[in-house]
Amino acid sequence: MLNNSTPECMQIISTITYSIWLARNNKVFQKKHTPAEEVVAHAMKSISEYHLHLVENRLNPSNQASSVDRNSKRWSPPPSNFLKLKVDAHLSDDGRWGFGLIVRRADGRCVGAATRVCAGSQDVAMAEATGLKEALQFVEDNLLSNLIIELDANIIVQALNRKIFPRTKWGNLVRQCSRFLSRSIGISAAWVNRKSNQVAHTLARWALVEPNRNWSSNFPYCILTHIQNDMRGVS
Repeated sequence: MLNNSTPECMQIISTITYSIWLARNNKVFQKKHTPAEEVVAHAMKSISEYHLHLVENRLNPSNQASSVDRNSKRWSPPPSNFLKLKVDAHLSDDGRWGFGLIVRRADGRCVGAATRVCAGSQDVAMAEATGLKEALQFVEDNLLSNLIIELDANIIVQALNRKIFPRTKWGNLVRQCSRFLSRSIGISAAWVNRKSNQVAHTLARWALVEPNRNWSSNFPYCILTHIQNDMRGVS
């Protein structure tokens, strides 16, 4: 049977075998019991992250950011008369994905925010691609224009910029997002350092508390301090 298995099947078998061995060691030496479904989930997550790393290296072999500004650890304002929408994804332990979206003006003030939650998996790239899709849906629903979408998933942004879409679920989803962007005037997507995406990251975690909400004022208290700190740095 193994002789007829594909490389992908062999990879799954070997990774699950390793996870079983690791769970066995935890049981013997640390008296820690690991449920079977958790063993399999850990194996599949490892495979997903491995493939994500391979694709990211292929898309961006130099592993360099496009600009100094994108590497900044602080929020940077958009050009005059533009808005900036930041989005981030959070993978919860119960298998759900939480998404945080926040729209801000050049002076740093928040003019809109939203949370989204959906059933997901351990596919990190698919979660980030879904976050971009949710951001574009938010843009369309609210008739926004002159807007820059920023996310800290470099692999997604590189795929958009280079028009290279892997034959995966997340690759197909990014292709759809690319088509939306190509026919939208004044809407673009860019990569940003994770450290400067703290507001969206915090809101993505909060999404599990207040799922599928929209705010135009009275924003969740968990992001207010981050927003105020960012505004102090705007000249």
